[in-house]
Order: sequence, then C-alpha cells, then structure tokens
Amino acid sequence: MKLVKGDIIRNPWVIDPKWRDFIFIRRGKKFVHTLELHGGLFSEALYDKEDVDEHFTKVGHSVGFDTMIREASGEEAEK
Repeated sequence: MKLVKGDIIRNPWVIDPKWRDFIFIRRGKKFVHTLELHGGLFSEALYDKEDVDEHFTKVGHSVGFDTMIREASGEEAEK
C-alpha cells in the first residue's frame, strides 16, 4: 500500500472506532510508524510492515497533520 505522511490508516483487528484509526508518519525497515491519540495526547505506535500492507486500509488523509508539519518546519500554512 502506498502511503504518504498524514494518511489515516485503519487497524482491522480493533472494533472500537475510537482506537482503530492511526496517522501514518513513516515506513522503517521492519515497522510502520504511526501516531495514535489517547486522551488528547499523541503517542507513537509501531506496526509490522507486512501486517499494514496486507490487512490495514487507507481511509483518508489528515489535513491538520499537514498544517502541523508545515508550521513546525517554518513553512507558511495554506490559507
């Protein structure tokens, strides 16, 4: 599955809608790095690359994540 930073991916093994979506950050050698939201705080979650490619689905893209990255890097945010 082709993913770019900020894509929202869904874990098929989690039933509760509050816990099953993650924001893609990057693909490492063995793991896919994502952000998950717990009680208003973001934490990093790692998933096996094969599991993500075979079972997870892409459900959208987070525009807010793109804005956060631009602001953190000093680029102008889109208006």
